[in-house]
Amino acid sequence: MIKFESVTKNYRKDLVPALNNIDLLIEPGEFIFLIGPSGSGKSTFLSLVLREYKPTSGTITVDGMQIEKLKDSAVPKLRRKIGVVFQDFRLLNNRTVKQNVGFALDVIGIPRKDQPEKIDQILETVGLSGLADRMPYQLSGGEQQRVAIARACVNQPTVLIADEPTGNLDPDTSAEIMRTLDQINRYGTTVIVATHDAAIVDGMRRRVIELANGEVIRDQERGVYGIGAY
Repeated sequence: MIKFESVTKNYRKDLVPALNNIDLLIEPGEFIFLIGPSGSGKSTFLSLVLREYKPTSGTITVDGMQIEKLKDSAVPKLRRKIGVVFQDFRLLNNRTVKQNVGFALDVIGIPRKDQPEKIDQILETVGLSGLADRMPYQLSGGEQQRVAIARACVNQPTVLIADEPTGNLDPDTSAEIMRTLDQINRYGTTVIVATHDAAIVDGMRRRVIELANGEVIRDQERGVYGIGAY
């Protein structure tokens, strides 16, 4: 699904590499926590998966596509396979819940007549069926983030990247969001969550990839955020 082979990313030759000689494999359907302090390389890792940058050296394969060999014209095809959820929701405030979700289908050219069933299905999955006609300002923070998840997943991506998805939420709401991401994962989507939230990581007990100074310092199945392991 996602394979890094001897991947280094250096933004400038006079700087320490943002990622240094990374080798790892994320299998289809896995749920991964990507952790590490600011500057550890998490953002660069996600940006490389999205092909916002090319690696300085090494090979990255995402769903059969070799990133560094992709022509710019092929990048949109790659990104249709990847849903992205951010910390700040990024909803369109002048559109309803269903219109926000439908916008993702508009972008990739799905006819409006084919959208309602897809939208209804994903809103049911994230627990928002009764809120389809609400505006973002009528929703709680957790509900807005679930709309963002629905928008990212309505086209059934093979990979979902969640970049600090609970950063603006209280602990109870954060737990709700993680249950939603777990539900998405159960349908077969590979989920990568970049987070600083130790409680979430410890509570979920999924595979943990920890970065520090651009290197993988831990790749642990069902691990804990802090010292030690289950």
